[in-house]
Amino acid sequence: MKVLHVLCDLSSGGAERLVLELCRRRGPDIEVAVATVGGLGPLEGAFRAAGVPLIVGGRPRKHLGLRAMARLTRAMDGVDIVHTHLFAGDTWGRLAAVLARVGNGRGPSRRPIVVTTEHNVNRDETWQRTVKRALAPVSDAIVCVSEAAAAYTRDVEGIAGARVIPNGIDLSRFGPHRGSNSGDPTRVLAIGRRVPQKGFDVLVAALPEGMRLDIVGEGPYRVDHPRVRFLGLREDVPELLAGADILAVPSRWEGFGLAAAEGLAAGVAVVASDVDGLREVVGDAGLLVPPGEVAPLEGALRRLGADPVLRRALGERGRVRVAARFDIRQTTDRYERLYLELALGCSTHEAMP
Repeated sequence: MKVLHVLCDLSSGGAERLVLELCRRRGPDIEVAVATVGGLGPLEGAFRAAGVPLIVGGRPRKHLGLRAMARLTRAMDGVDIVHTHLFAGDTWGRLAAVLARVGNGRGPSRRPIVVTTEHNVNRDETWQRTVKRALAPVSDAIVCVSEAAAAYTRDVEGIAGARVIPNGIDLSRFGPHRGSNSGDPTRVLAIGRRVPQKGFDVLVAALPEGMRLDIVGEGPYRVDHPRVRFLGLREDVPELLAGADILAVPSRWEGFGLAAAEGLAAGVAVVASDVDGLREVVGDAGLLVPPGEVAPLEGALRRLGADPVLRRALGERGRVRVAARFDIRQTTDRYERLYLELALGCSTHEAMP
């Protein structure tokens, strides 16, 4: 079975990291490739190290994107499953799938089976919802990364029938948690793109005296603060989590919350916004606070900073929760079973008119 994943680029977000894990952990009967609508990105080296062929886009500003569309359509030759991710990948990938007629030598030419994964609740989208509704019939299956994302897809975006496959993480990457050294300031860690959705502005405003904050990730948000460091993209996130006392996830909305799941796996005490997918990921293994509000977040940080026993208890509870619910092996197995189900059910699937 040949699977082509379509992404906007190879950024280091949750969607791209999920695709990387699906490629790394593919079964022996699955061939994979990744096509990008745009360019490459920080995860290029990891994909190449995993032996994943890359079809690089480079969406042009002129010619209405016809060259990029032609490149994507050609990449689908001989492909059984096209798996699209994020708005650009979903849109361009599905349009290319409609244009593609896959002649693989096993029968009449047909279009590839299309799987679309919704990775977020997309509260900042407007006109994009109309595009999604128009293209939804192209997808043979729509998958959401959480129950919250599925409810949003149905109730707000008007797309019914999505199934849920929770994101997963590689538990083996996370070792024992140690926290900061005795006598050092309480260390707070935050991970994610530095954009309004992630709420880092609220976190900086809520940072109590006596605590230091490290923010991992890229993006436009930056502020001068004597106790805040912006670390950019890092390859040593498990090590950073092992040395942190608290992981803060102050997102204004979140389809899943991969950073929160990684914090749970690392045994760090997590404080997160009580929104969408974060509520599902964290559950009773962390402290949940209203999104966008400084005072409750500051109070939760103070409480955790003053109570090492509570931090340890939450960390232990988090490890148990994430191992039971968000192991990447469960995620990859469910996607491959979905591919097989669709391939068997659509073996006589005719090309779309």
